[in-house]
Amino acid sequence: MKKILIVIPAYNEEALVRQTAMTLRDFCGKNLQNYDWRVVIADNNSTDRTAEVAKKLENESGGKIVYKFIPQKGKGLAIMESWKSFDADIYVFMDADLATDLSALPPLIKSIEDGYDLVIGSRFAKGSSAKRPMARKMISKVFSLITRFIFGLKIKDCPCGFKAVNKNVIKNIIPQIKNDQWFFDTELVIRSTENGMNIKEIPVIWQDRDRNKSKSRVSILKVTKEYLRELLKLRKELAK
Repeated sequence: MKKILIVIPAYNEEALVRQTAMTLRDFCGKNLQNYDWRVVIADNNSTDRTAEVAKKLENESGGKIVYKFIPQKGKGLAIMESWKSFDADIYVFMDADLATDLSALPPLIKSIEDGYDLVIGSRFAKGSSAKRPMARKMISKVFSLITRFIFGLKIKDCPCGFKAVNKNVIKNIIPQIKNDQWFFDTELVIRSTENGMNIKEIPVIWQDRDRNKSKSRVSILKVTKEYLRELLKLRKELAK
């Protein structure tokens, strides 16, 4: 029976983490019966009650939900540290708000089983559906065009927070990644491409979070500046 590790990076998600973990647990229980699956709540040193809620979930779950404390902030750090801390055959991560409909999880896993090293949920792939504010849609499309132009990528949605990898990526790509924040998603895709990994995009149904339910906030302007800065820095590194 193959082992599946699903990581949920969480920073100040006390309003969402219980519902997210229970929804994911119930979905996996019904749809991943032929796998040995585990959900890890990777707490980025939250200042709210995320740790308290997650620890209670761990005690109630019979081993299916695990709380892991990450002392530093950083989405990428939370994912990478969690992936490296547990043995599995297939490694998954998804955003704490479950913006991606879980119907894409079985195809994500199946694609890794079919031989792909990295599988990416895509809001731009044929058959996808994304309900997002127009400003976010435009920014995502601009990010996509710039990233594809600079690195010559065919991948359309590098930053989407719904991905799976195999042990090959854990062993050979994760040690190369330098960004442990929001750019982690894109760096993972770019370095995997540069190293000849077999990559696939699958369509997803996406709906942006209800921002009123979470204390976690991300400045679009700040992320945009960081994203562009990291793109150019990575391009310079790889061009050497």
